[in-house]
Amino acid sequence: MLLGKSVAKVKQINLKYKHRKIIGNFSLSGSKSVSNRLLVIRALAESKVQFGNLSTSADSQLLKSYLKLITVCASSAIPMVIDAKNAGTVFRFLAAYLAINEGVWLLTGNKRMKERPIEGLTLALDNLGVEITYAGKNNFAPLRIVGSDIDGGSVEVDPSASSQFVSALMLIAPYLEKGLQIQMKKKPVSFSYILMTQKLMQEFGAKVQVQKNKVVVESGEYQMKTYQIEPDWSSTSYFYEMAALSENADIFLSGFSSDSVQGDRVAVEVFEQLGVITSFENNGIRLKSGAHSTSSFSYDFSSCPDLVPAVLASCAGKGIHAVLKGVGHLKYKESDRIASMQAELFKTGTILKRKANSVELIPSEIDLSKSHCVFDTCGDHRIAMSLAPLVLKLASVKINNPEVVKKSYPLFWDDMERLGIKKEEIELTTDN
Repeated sequence: MLLGKSVAKVKQINLKYKHRKIIGNFSLSGSKSVSNRLLVIRALAESKVQFGNLSTSADSQLLKSYLKLITVCASSAIPMVIDAKNAGTVFRFLAAYLAINEGVWLLTGNKRMKERPIEGLTLALDNLGVEITYAGKNNFAPLRIVGSDIDGGSVEVDPSASSQFVSALMLIAPYLEKGLQIQMKKKPVSFSYILMTQKLMQEFGAKVQVQKNKVVVESGEYQMKTYQIEPDWSSTSYFYEMAALSENADIFLSGFSSDSVQGDRVAVEVFEQLGVITSFENNGIRLKSGAHSTSSFSYDFSSCPDLVPAVLASCAGKGIHAVLKGVGHLKYKESDRIASMQAELFKTGTILKRKANSVELIPSEIDLSKSHCVFDTCGDHRIAMSLAPLVLKLASVKINNPEVVKKSYPLFWDDMERLGIKKEEIELTTDN
Protein backbone atom coordinates (compact mmCIF):
# COMPACT_ATOMS: atom_id res chain seq x y z
CA MET A 1 0.00 0.00 0.00
CA LEU A 2 1.31 3.47 -0.87
CA LEU A 3 1.88 5.91 1.97
CA GLY A 4 -0.66 8.71 2.12
CA LYS A 5 -3.45 6.62 0.61
CA SER A 6 -6.39 5.21 2.52
CA VAL A 7 -8.33 2.09 1.64
CA ALA A 8 -12.10 2.19 1.27
CA LYS A 9 -14.37 -0.82 1.14
CA VAL A 10 -17.28 -0.58 -1.28
CA LYS A 11 -20.11 -3.09 -1.39
CA GLN A 12 -21.42 -4.42 -4.68
CA ILE A 13 -24.12 -6.92 -5.55
CA ASN A 14 -23.87 -9.14 -8.62
CA LEU A 15 -27.24 -10.13 -10.12
CA LYS A 16 -27.95 -12.93 -12.58
CA TYR A 17 -31.18 -14.28 -13.99
CA LYS A 18 -31.85 -17.67 -15.51
CA HIS A 19 -34.85 -17.38 -17.79
CA ARG A 20 -37.84 -18.75 -15.99
CA LYS A 21 -41.26 -17.63 -14.83
CA ILE A 22 -41.27 -14.69 -12.44
CA ILE A 23 -43.61 -15.89 -9.72
CA GLY A 24 -44.03 -15.16 -6.01
CA ASN A 25 -46.25 -13.98 -3.16
CA PHE A 26 -45.14 -11.03 -1.05
CA SER A 27 -46.27 -9.04 1.98
CA LEU A 28 -44.74 -5.57 1.83
CA SER A 29 -44.05 -3.27 4.74
CA GLY A 30 -46.42 -0.42 5.55
CA SER A 31 -46.34 2.76 3.51
CA LYS A 32 -43.38 4.95 4.46
CA SER A 33 -45.34 8.12 3.69
CA VAL A 34 -48.34 7.06 5.77
CA SER A 35 -46.14 5.82 8.63
CA ASN A 36 -44.20 9.07 8.86
CA ARG A 37 -47.36 11.15 9.06
CA LEU A 38 -48.90 8.90 11.69
CA LEU A 39 -45.74 8.97 13.81
CA VAL A 40 -45.92 12.78 13.97
CA ILE A 41 -49.66 12.70 14.71
CA ARG A 42 -49.08 10.23 17.56
CA ALA A 43 -46.24 12.33 19.00
CA LEU A 44 -48.34 15.51 18.91
CA ALA A 45 -51.16 13.71 20.71
CA GLU A 46 -48.65 12.41 23.30
CA SER A 47 -50.10 8.97 22.74
CA LYS A 48 -48.62 5.48 22.93
CA VAL A 49 -51.18 3.88 20.63
CA GLN A 50 -49.71 1.19 18.39
CA PHE A 51 -50.01 1.10 14.61
CA GLY A 52 -50.21 -2.12 12.67
CA ASN A 53 -47.71 -2.69 9.82
CA LEU A 54 -45.57 0.36 10.58
CA SER A 55 -42.96 0.83 7.87
CA THR A 56 -39.66 -0.95 8.49
CA SER A 57 -37.87 1.64 6.34
CA ALA A 58 -34.79 3.32 7.79
CA ASP A 59 -36.52 6.69 7.38
CA SER A 60 -39.55 5.74 9.47
CA GLN A 61 -37.44 4.05 12.13
CA LEU A 62 -35.22 7.15 12.30
CA LEU A 63 -38.22 9.44 12.72
CA LYS A 64 -39.72 7.14 15.38
CA SER A 65 -36.51 7.16 17.42
CA TYR A 66 -36.07 10.94 17.23
CA LEU A 67 -39.67 11.68 18.21
CA LYS A 68 -39.16 9.55 21.32
CA LEU A 69 -35.83 11.22 22.11
CA ILE A 70 -37.25 14.72 21.63
CA THR A 71 -39.91 14.03 24.24
CA VAL A 72 -37.23 13.00 26.73
CA CYS A 73 -34.90 15.92 26.01
CA ALA A 74 -37.43 18.73 25.58
CA SER A 75 -36.96 19.97 29.16
CA SER A 76 -33.17 20.25 28.77
CA ALA A 77 -31.60 23.67 28.22
CA ILE A 78 -28.76 22.06 26.25
CA PRO A 79 -29.22 22.26 22.45
CA MET A 80 -29.97 18.86 21.00
CA VAL A 81 -28.45 17.91 17.65
CA ILE A 82 -30.74 15.89 15.38
CA ASP A 83 -29.24 14.33 12.26
CA ALA A 84 -31.94 13.51 9.69
CA LYS A 85 -29.28 12.08 7.36
CA ASN A 86 -30.74 12.26 3.81
CA ALA A 87 -34.36 11.81 4.85
CA GLY A 88 -36.28 14.77 3.42
CA THR A 89 -39.58 13.88 5.10
CA VAL A 90 -37.88 13.38 8.47
CA PHE A 91 -36.07 16.71 8.20
CA ARG A 92 -39.08 18.76 7.09
CA PHE A 93 -41.60 17.17 9.43
CA LEU A 94 -39.23 17.59 12.37
CA ALA A 95 -38.55 21.23 11.49
CA ALA A 96 -42.23 22.01 12.02
CA TYR A 97 -42.60 19.66 14.99
CA LEU A 98 -39.61 21.13 16.83
CA ALA A 99 -40.91 24.65 16.25
CA ILE A 100 -43.74 24.03 18.73
CA ASN A 101 -41.76 21.92 21.19
CA GLU A 102 -39.96 23.88 23.88
CA GLY A 103 -36.20 23.58 23.64
CA VAL A 104 -33.22 24.56 21.53
CA TRP A 105 -32.67 22.29 18.56
CA LEU A 106 -30.04 21.95 15.85
CA LEU A 107 -31.54 20.07 12.92
CA THR A 108 -29.02 18.87 10.35
CA GLY A 109 -28.44 16.18 7.74
CA ASN A 110 -25.81 14.68 5.47
CA LYS A 111 -24.09 16.41 2.54
CA ARG A 112 -26.96 15.79 0.14
CA MET A 113 -29.58 16.93 2.67
CA LYS A 114 -27.71 20.23 2.93
CA GLU A 115 -28.29 20.69 -0.81
CA ARG A 116 -32.02 20.00 -0.74
CA PRO A 117 -34.62 22.80 -0.50
CA ILE A 118 -36.00 23.94 2.84
CA GLU A 119 -36.48 27.70 2.34
CA GLY A 120 -40.23 27.44 1.64
CA LEU A 121 -40.82 25.89 5.07
CA THR A 122 -38.36 28.02 7.05
CA LEU A 123 -39.86 31.24 5.66
CA ALA A 124 -43.34 30.10 6.65
CA LEU A 125 -42.24 29.17 10.18
CA ASP A 126 -40.39 32.46 10.53
CA ASN A 127 -43.53 34.36 9.46
CA LEU A 128 -45.49 32.46 12.11
CA GLY A 129 -43.11 33.81 14.77
CA VAL A 130 -40.80 30.82 15.16
CA GLU A 131 -37.20 31.62 16.11
CA ILE A 132 -35.50 29.74 13.29
CA THR A 133 -32.13 30.53 11.71
CA TYR A 134 -29.74 28.94 9.26
CA ALA A 135 -26.71 27.49 11.04
CA GLY A 136 -24.70 27.22 7.84
CA LYS A 137 -25.46 28.27 4.27
CA ASN A 138 -28.54 30.46 3.84
CA ASN A 139 -31.71 28.62 2.75
CA PHE A 140 -30.31 25.16 3.51
CA ALA A 141 -29.72 22.82 6.43
CA PRO A 142 -28.62 22.87 9.20
CA LEU A 143 -31.28 24.84 11.11
CA ARG A 144 -31.24 26.23 14.63
CA ILE A 145 -34.76 26.18 16.06
CA VAL A 146 -35.96 27.55 19.40
CA GLY A 147 -39.25 25.81 20.07
CA SER A 148 -42.17 27.57 21.77
CA ASP A 149 -45.93 28.02 21.58
CA ILE A 150 -47.04 29.81 18.42
CA ASP A 151 -50.45 31.28 17.68
CA GLY A 152 -50.93 30.20 14.09
CA GLY A 153 -53.29 32.22 11.93
CA SER A 154 -52.41 32.50 8.25
CA VAL A 155 -49.22 32.01 6.26
CA GLU A 156 -48.03 31.81 2.67
CA VAL A 157 -45.97 28.88 1.41
CA ASP A 158 -44.18 28.19 -1.86
CA PRO A 159 -44.65 24.40 -2.39
CA SER A 160 -43.16 24.29 -5.89
CA ALA A 161 -40.06 22.45 -4.63
CA SER A 162 -41.77 20.08 -2.19
CA SER A 163 -45.30 19.39 -0.99
CA GLN A 164 -43.75 18.35 2.34
CA PHE A 165 -43.55 22.03 3.31
CA VAL A 166 -47.35 22.10 3.30
CA SER A 167 -47.80 18.68 4.95
CA ALA A 168 -45.36 19.58 7.75
CA LEU A 169 -47.37 22.70 8.61
CA MET A 170 -50.69 20.88 8.30
CA LEU A 171 -49.66 18.21 10.80
CA ILE A 172 -48.85 20.69 13.59
CA ALA A 173 -51.72 23.07 12.76
CA PRO A 174 -54.34 21.58 15.16
CA TYR A 175 -52.01 22.43 18.05
CA LEU A 176 -51.77 26.12 17.16
CA GLU A 177 -54.12 28.36 19.14
CA LYS A 178 -55.69 29.92 16.05
CA GLY A 179 -55.33 26.90 13.78
CA LEU A 180 -53.75 27.62 10.42
CA GLN A 181 -54.67 28.83 6.96
CA ILE A 182 -52.01 27.99 4.40
CA GLN A 183 -52.03 29.92 1.15
CA MET A 184 -50.02 28.17 -1.56
CA LYS A 185 -48.29 30.85 -3.65
CA LYS A 186 -47.48 28.50 -6.52
CA LYS A 187 -48.84 25.22 -7.83
CA PRO A 188 -47.71 22.46 -5.46
CA VAL A 189 -45.82 19.43 -6.68
CA SER A 190 -46.99 16.01 -5.49
CA PHE A 191 -50.46 17.32 -4.60
CA SER A 192 -51.57 13.75 -3.87
CA TYR A 193 -49.35 13.80 -0.76
CA ILE A 194 -51.14 16.88 0.57
CA LEU A 195 -54.41 15.00 0.12
CA MET A 196 -52.88 12.01 1.92
CA THR A 197 -51.99 14.27 4.87
CA GLN A 198 -55.54 15.63 4.91
CA LYS A 199 -57.16 12.18 4.93
CA LEU A 200 -54.93 10.87 7.71
CA MET A 201 -55.48 13.97 9.85
CA GLN A 202 -59.23 13.62 9.37
CA GLU A 203 -58.99 9.94 10.30
CA PHE A 204 -57.75 11.08 13.72
CA GLY A 205 -60.33 13.81 14.26
CA ALA A 206 -58.71 16.93 12.77
CA LYS A 207 -60.85 19.38 10.81
CA VAL A 208 -59.07 20.06 7.53
CA GLN A 209 -60.16 21.58 4.25
CA VAL A 210 -57.97 21.40 1.14
CA GLN A 211 -58.68 23.53 -1.89
CA LYS A 212 -56.73 24.12 -5.08
CA ASN A 213 -54.36 26.68 -3.56
CA LYS A 214 -55.38 26.84 0.10
CA VAL A 215 -55.49 24.61 3.17
CA VAL A 216 -57.48 25.44 6.31
CA VAL A 217 -56.93 23.54 9.57
CA GLU A 218 -58.93 24.28 12.72
CA SER A 219 -57.39 24.30 16.18
CA GLY A 220 -58.04 21.13 18.17
CA GLU A 221 -56.45 17.81 19.13
CA TYR A 222 -55.95 14.47 17.46
CA GLN A 223 -58.17 11.65 18.73
CA MET A 224 -55.97 8.57 18.72
CA LYS A 225 -56.96 4.99 17.95
CA THR A 226 -55.33 1.84 16.66
CA TYR A 227 -54.75 1.88 12.91
CA GLN A 228 -53.62 -0.66 10.33
CA ILE A 229 -51.19 0.95 7.87
CA GLU A 230 -51.68 -0.10 4.27
CA PRO A 231 -48.66 -1.54 2.44
CA ASP A 232 -46.42 0.70 0.37
CA TRP A 233 -47.62 1.40 -3.18
CA SER A 234 -44.31 3.06 -4.10
CA SER A 235 -42.54 -0.25 -3.50
CA THR A 236 -44.89 -2.04 -5.90
CA SER A 237 -43.29 -0.17 -8.82
CA TYR A 238 -40.29 -2.55 -8.82
CA PHE A 239 -42.56 -5.58 -8.96
CA TYR A 240 -44.50 -3.91 -11.76
CA GLU A 241 -41.19 -3.33 -13.53
CA MET A 242 -40.27 -7.01 -13.13
CA ALA A 243 -43.63 -7.99 -14.62
CA ALA A 244 -43.23 -5.48 -17.46
CA LEU A 245 -39.79 -6.82 -18.37
CA SER A 246 -40.78 -10.48 -18.05
CA GLU A 247 -42.58 -12.53 -20.66
CA ASN A 248 -44.19 -14.68 -18.00
CA ALA A 249 -44.85 -13.12 -14.59
CA ASP A 250 -47.41 -13.89 -11.90
CA ILE A 251 -46.79 -11.85 -8.74
CA PHE A 252 -49.19 -11.54 -5.81
CA LEU A 253 -48.84 -8.62 -3.37
CA SER A 254 -51.00 -8.99 -0.28
CA GLY A 255 -52.85 -6.24 1.55
CA PHE A 256 -53.33 -3.84 -1.36
CA SER A 257 -56.71 -2.50 -2.44
CA SER A 258 -58.09 0.16 -4.76
CA ASP A 259 -59.22 2.14 -1.69
CA SER A 260 -55.91 3.79 -0.81
CA VAL A 261 -54.72 7.17 0.46
CA GLN A 262 -51.50 6.81 -1.55
CA GLY A 263 -51.08 8.65 -4.83
CA ASP A 264 -48.80 5.91 -6.18
CA ARG A 265 -51.82 3.62 -6.52
CA VAL A 266 -51.90 4.98 -10.11
CA ALA A 267 -49.14 2.41 -10.77
CA VAL A 268 -52.04 0.22 -11.89
CA GLU A 269 -52.87 2.43 -14.87
CA VAL A 270 -49.28 3.53 -15.54
CA PHE A 271 -47.93 0.00 -15.92
CA GLU A 272 -50.98 -1.18 -17.84
CA GLN A 273 -49.53 0.86 -20.71
CA LEU A 274 -46.33 -1.17 -20.29
CA GLY A 275 -48.06 -4.54 -20.57
CA VAL A 276 -48.89 -5.38 -16.94
CA ILE A 277 -52.42 -6.36 -15.95
CA THR A 278 -53.48 -5.83 -12.32
CA SER A 279 -56.24 -7.92 -10.79
CA PHE A 280 -57.71 -6.81 -7.47
CA GLU A 281 -58.44 -9.89 -5.39
CA ASN A 282 -59.96 -10.26 -1.92
CA ASN A 283 -56.72 -9.71 -0.02
CA GLY A 284 -54.34 -8.12 -2.48
CA ILE A 285 -53.34 -7.52 -6.09
CA ARG A 286 -52.02 -9.88 -8.74
CA LEU A 287 -49.66 -8.64 -11.45
CA LYS A 288 -49.41 -10.52 -14.73
CA SER A 289 -47.33 -9.83 -17.79
CA GLY A 290 -48.10 -10.54 -21.39
CA ALA A 291 -50.56 -7.78 -22.24
CA HIS A 292 -49.98 -5.48 -25.21
CA SER A 293 -47.57 -2.62 -24.51
CA THR A 294 -47.78 0.82 -26.00
CA SER A 295 -45.16 1.71 -28.59
CA SER A 296 -44.93 5.27 -27.32
CA PHE A 297 -45.47 6.07 -23.63
CA SER A 298 -46.55 9.42 -22.16
CA TYR A 299 -47.69 10.32 -18.64
CA ASP A 300 -47.68 13.23 -16.18
CA PHE A 301 -45.93 12.22 -12.94
CA SER A 302 -46.53 15.46 -11.01
CA SER A 303 -48.44 13.62 -8.27
CA CYS A 304 -46.57 10.31 -8.36
CA PRO A 305 -42.86 11.16 -8.77
CA ASP A 306 -41.60 8.07 -6.94
CA LEU A 307 -42.76 5.92 -9.87
CA VAL A 308 -40.48 7.70 -12.35
CA PRO A 309 -37.24 5.66 -11.96
CA ALA A 310 -39.03 2.31 -12.37
CA VAL A 311 -40.98 3.57 -15.38
CA LEU A 312 -37.83 4.91 -17.06
CA ALA A 313 -36.03 1.60 -16.50
CA SER A 314 -39.06 -0.35 -17.76
CA CYS A 315 -39.24 1.69 -20.97
CA ALA A 316 -35.48 1.32 -21.46
CA GLY A 317 -35.67 -2.45 -21.00
CA LYS A 318 -38.66 -2.81 -23.33
CA GLY A 319 -37.32 -0.43 -25.97
CA ILE A 320 -40.29 1.94 -25.69
CA HIS A 321 -40.01 5.59 -26.64
CA ALA A 322 -41.32 7.64 -23.71
CA VAL A 323 -42.05 11.18 -22.58
CA LEU A 324 -42.42 11.68 -18.83
CA LYS A 325 -43.88 15.02 -17.76
CA GLY A 326 -44.06 16.73 -14.37
CA VAL A 327 -40.59 15.57 -13.33
CA GLY A 328 -38.74 18.85 -12.78
CA HIS A 329 -38.74 18.61 -8.98
CA LEU A 330 -37.01 15.21 -9.01
CA LYS A 331 -33.72 17.11 -8.95
CA TYR A 332 -34.43 17.77 -5.25
CA LYS A 333 -34.74 14.12 -4.21
CA GLU A 334 -32.10 11.86 -2.59
CA SER A 335 -30.22 12.40 -5.82
CA ASP A 336 -31.05 14.41 -8.91
CA ARG A 337 -33.05 11.46 -10.16
CA ILE A 338 -33.31 12.42 -13.80
CA ALA A 339 -29.56 13.07 -13.97
CA SER A 340 -28.91 9.77 -12.14
CA MET A 341 -31.10 7.75 -14.49
CA GLN A 342 -29.65 9.60 -17.47
CA ALA A 343 -26.12 8.56 -16.52
CA GLU A 344 -26.95 4.96 -15.61
CA LEU A 345 -29.30 4.14 -18.50
CA PHE A 346 -26.72 5.57 -20.91
CA LYS A 347 -24.68 2.46 -20.01
CA THR A 348 -27.37 0.45 -21.83
CA GLY A 349 -27.28 2.77 -24.84
CA THR A 350 -30.50 4.50 -23.77
CA ILE A 351 -30.65 8.28 -24.24
CA LEU A 352 -32.54 10.61 -21.90
CA LYS A 353 -33.17 14.12 -23.20
CA ARG A 354 -34.01 16.40 -20.31
CA LYS A 355 -36.08 19.58 -20.35
CA ALA A 356 -37.17 21.82 -17.47
CA ASN A 357 -40.15 19.69 -16.43
CA SER A 358 -40.03 16.64 -18.69
CA VAL A 359 -37.71 13.96 -19.99
CA GLU A 360 -37.73 12.06 -23.28
CA LEU A 361 -36.40 8.50 -23.44
CA ILE A 362 -34.94 7.28 -26.72
CA PRO A 363 -34.46 3.50 -26.64
CA SER A 364 -31.12 1.79 -27.12
CA GLU A 365 -30.16 0.36 -30.48
CA ILE A 366 -27.77 -2.23 -29.06
CA ASP A 367 -28.52 -5.83 -28.13
CA LEU A 368 -29.23 -5.60 -24.40
CA SER A 369 -29.04 -9.37 -23.95
CA LYS A 370 -25.29 -9.19 -24.61
CA SER A 371 -24.63 -6.21 -22.36
CA HIS A 372 -22.96 -6.38 -18.95
CA CYS A 373 -23.63 -3.29 -16.85
CA VAL A 374 -22.22 -1.97 -13.57
CA PHE A 375 -24.66 0.56 -12.15
CA ASP A 376 -24.06 3.21 -9.50
CA THR A 377 -26.88 3.89 -7.06
CA CYS A 378 -26.00 7.59 -6.69
CA GLY A 379 -26.77 7.24 -2.97
CA ASP A 380 -30.44 6.86 -3.88
CA HIS A 381 -32.61 3.89 -2.91
CA ARG A 382 -35.04 4.32 -5.81
CA ILE A 383 -32.25 4.41 -8.37
CA ALA A 384 -30.86 1.13 -7.03
CA MET A 385 -34.22 -0.64 -6.99
CA SER A 386 -35.25 0.56 -10.45
CA LEU A 387 -32.01 -0.57 -12.12
CA ALA A 388 -31.94 -4.06 -10.58
CA PRO A 389 -34.83 -5.55 -12.63
CA LEU A 390 -32.95 -4.74 -15.84
CA VAL A 391 -31.10 -8.01 -15.19
CA LEU A 392 -34.10 -9.63 -16.93
CA LYS A 393 -32.96 -7.97 -20.17
CA LEU A 394 -29.18 -7.66 -19.71
CA ALA A 395 -26.55 -10.39 -19.64
CA SER A 396 -25.60 -9.38 -16.10
CA VAL A 397 -26.01 -6.49 -13.68
CA LYS A 398 -23.78 -5.29 -10.88
CA ILE A 399 -25.02 -2.67 -8.42
CA ASN A 400 -22.61 -0.54 -6.38
CA ASN A 401 -23.58 0.41 -2.81
CA PRO A 402 -26.69 -1.78 -2.76
CA GLU A 403 -27.33 -1.11 0.93
CA VAL A 404 -29.05 2.20 0.06
CA VAL A 405 -32.32 0.28 -0.34
CA LYS A 406 -32.63 0.16 3.46
CA LYS A 407 -33.95 3.71 3.32
CA SER A 408 -37.35 2.50 2.15
CA TYR A 409 -37.25 -1.27 1.48
CA PRO A 410 -34.75 -3.19 3.65
CA LEU A 411 -35.77 -6.62 2.29
CA PHE A 412 -35.59 -5.65 -1.38
CA TRP A 413 -32.62 -7.84 -2.34
CA ASP A 414 -34.05 -10.83 -0.47
CA ASP A 415 -37.37 -10.42 -2.26
CA MET A 416 -35.64 -10.16 -5.63
CA GLU A 417 -33.91 -13.46 -4.86
CA ARG A 418 -37.29 -15.04 -4.08
CA LEU A 419 -38.34 -14.09 -7.62
CA GLY A 420 -35.44 -16.05 -9.08
CA ILE A 421 -32.80 -13.33 -9.32
CA LYS A 422 -29.55 -14.84 -8.08
CA LYS A 423 -27.42 -12.44 -6.05
CA GLU A 424 -23.82 -12.49 -4.95
CA GLU A 425 -22.62 -9.88 -2.48
CA ILE A 426 -19.08 -8.61 -3.05
CA GLU A 427 -16.87 -6.29 -1.04
CA LEU A 428 -14.46 -4.28 -3.17
CA THR A 429 -11.37 -2.52 -1.90
CA THR A 430 -10.40 0.78 -3.50
CA ASP A 431 -7.65 3.32 -2.87
CA ASN A 432 -8.74 6.83 -1.98
